[in-house]
Amino acid sequence: MKKFALLIVLMILAMACISEKQETPQKPPLPPNGTPSVTTPSQTTPASTPPTTPALTTTPPTTPKKTPKKFLGEVLNPICSDGVWALYALPDDDSIKHKLFDDGDIFVHEFEMEDAVTQAWLTKEFKQIKTIVKDENEVYCIDTSAFINPTETYSPEKYENLYIEKETTYTTPTGKTVEVFIVSDGKDELWFSNEVPFSIVKVIVDGELAMSLIDFGFDAERKISREEGENCISM
Repeated sequence: MKKFALLIVLMILAMACISEKQETPQKPPLPPNGTPSVTTPSQTTPASTPPTTPALTTTPPTTPKKTPKKFLGEVLNPICSDGVWALYALPDDDSIKHKLFDDGDIFVHEFEMEDAVTQAWLTKEFKQIKTIVKDENEVYCIDTSAFINPTETYSPEKYENLYIEKETTYTTPTGKTVEVFIVSDGKDELWFSNEVPFSIVKVIVDGELAMSLIDFGFDAERKISREEGENCISM
């Protein structure tokens, strides 16, 4: 079937290359005195011109050009508005919920896990101000250098210069289907989507699934208030 379809395409291309050149009839030569002679149909028989065969011009079929690959940075447009959230599955049946809040003069990234909630406060220029952890009923301030953002290592910015290897779809366990772009740095495989907050859909490290999207939304609830964060206990 593929060979037949290819043959049809080549035939169409070949027919498009055929052109017919129409010859312009020449006028009969003038007599020696320079005056055209006048004859009647009964006196002379019009000279006949032998038919000409149209010239055929053919060119060899051209190989279709491949669509150039796109950089991830050319197509990625992350959703990072107030109240967005994304829930991810982690190894060992663990999970993490990533949220974002616009709190006036700062941005707040909140990471909710089963046993604790962590917040990273950032300026509007995305410089980190402080890191806060809420364990049970206590809220602590911790050293920023000790804070590890589980999604930071796989941020779109790190991979925006990689080519998109494949485009496909991904369906969350909750039934939401999104279009995704897949890139790889030769070791890890990253799935991103413009329909998902923070863009991250799946992370595969050394052939093993490290993170995958469970669900996402746009109505996040904050677990650590601004007042609690401002009065956190230093550690």
